[in-house]
Amino acid sequence: MLVNYFYIFTRTIAHLPTEAIIKALDLECNMLEDDFEHERLASLEDANSILCFRQFLRMAEAAKMMFRVKCFPPDHLEFYKETIVRLVHAKELPASAMEQFDYAFRVV
Repeated sequence: MLVNYFYIFTRTIAHLPTEAIIKALDLECNMLEDDFEHERLASLEDANSILCFRQFLRMAEAAKMMFRVKCFPPDHLEFYKETIVRLVHAKELPASAMEQFDYAFRVV
């Protein structure tokens, strides 16, 4: 059975209070890393996308620029952008994170 990690991830994050998103993302990524280590992942693309998004958030929190990353499906990028906007509006991330996101995930 193919598990759609991204769908499950979006349903979880979309319904969380903004202040819980980053911690929930860290927990989700820890589980994905463990699944990868034990060869339990059904979708490497979804897992890689979610792990990359966490890396972006960590760098944005530290006010560091992330280099461009491989392009992800449009629905992933749309969800990530919406999440960044939520986090910036809640002051969980600096406003510069929106520009950083546009740079790092821009389609080239």
